[in-house]
Amino acid sequence: MKLIANKTEYEAVMSRVDELVEIVDDDTPPTDRNYIELDFLTDLVVAYEKEHFQIGKPFLKNVLDNKMAYSEV
Repeated sequence: MKLIANKTEYEAVMSRVDELVEIVDDDTPPTDRNYIELDFLTDLVVAYEKEHFQIGKPFLKNVLDNKMAYSEV
């Protein structure tokens, strides 16, 4: 299986995903070709994003500040 190799490919795949999201909904059967394509492309996007857009663990101070900010409401 070919993976997304660069930002240009990523943007092209994301453009296609946006198109497919408009077509595929909760009632689309998993055997539908658009559903299958969307499922395949989102797996590629997830793999690319895990490598290139990693989200690190939050600092404890930031978590506590955030929690306290919402607790005061």
